[in-house]
Amino acid sequence: MQNEARRMSAVARRLGRRLAAGTAVGALTVGALAMSSGSAFADSQYFLTDTGHGVGVYSQPNSASPKTFGDLWSDDLDSIYPHCWTVGNNVGNGDVWYQISNLYSIYYGEDHPGIQYVYGGYVDGNALFHSNTLPRC
Repeated sequence: MQNEARRMSAVARRLGRRLAAGTAVGALTVGALAMSSGSAFADSQYFLTDTGHGVGVYSQPNSASPKTFGDLWSDDLDSIYPHCWTVGNNVGNGDVWYQISNLYSIYYGEDHPGIQYVYGGYVDGNALFHSNTLPRC
């Protein structure tokens, strides 16, 4: 009877270790997927939402900083490539700005690569920020 109990105890310990190892691997896999999906959207093409405003493109997350490009418009199917979000001055709909790595304007007919900033409230009403799609810069 004692031998039977020892064998059962040894089997239970082995199963417990295997279960713990499997759980750890599963947790690491889920964690890696969560981390990679948090910024998977970053630097993907994103079309402007009609917010009723043109979208200025600035050198810093502040509307007093120099513009680097003409205004973008959702009606023109202009798009940006947002990289992350940051805090800047409040232009009337919060203080969220998107740092972009590129933009495309049909009206101007060109790509315009480089680090630039656009006001999130005028891009999409801060939807990328509120959906946690972009990481913080």
